[in-house]
Parts: sequence; C-alpha cells; structure tokens
Amino acid sequence: MKEIVLNAAERDLLQWLSEETFSQYGECHGNALERLVALGLAQVHGEQEHQDGFIAKEPPGGHLMFRAVSLTPAGVKLAAEMRA
Repeated sequence: MKEIVLNAAERDLLQWLSEETFSQYGECHGNALERLVALGLAQVHGEQEHQDGFIAKEPPGGHLMFRAVSLTPAGVKLAAEMRA
C-alpha cells in the first residue's frame, strides 16, 4: 500500500477529527478537509445525518456548513498510528 503523506494542516485536522465521533463541516472546512476526503480518510455526511449531538442544527432544506464530518475507518486507523 502506498504511504500517505500529509502536510501539517492535514495531520492536525486528522488528529482533531479523531477526538470526536462527528464534527460540523463549518468547524473544519477548507483545503485540509478536502484532501482528507479525497484520500478516503474523512467523509462529509448527508443532509440531516448525525445531527443529534450538535447545538446548531441543520436548517430545513439543508446547508453544507451544518453537515456532519467524521473520519472513515482508514482515517481512524491512521490517526491511531500517528498517536502511537
């Protein structure tokens, strides 16, 4: 398997996302998140998915900034390896 090389911002975001089950897109959007998603390490969930733990709820009709973001199993694994 090819080694994944992350820059400092991507590593920081990977570690930050590993601290919670879900985060909101508006808290972490940007180039680092886009790259983690492209690498299959993070995912942006669909409209109204996983909203239970958020104070700011996605409004009717949806809005990307309120979407849930989480690590994929590959992202969880890599974050754990980076902590070890």
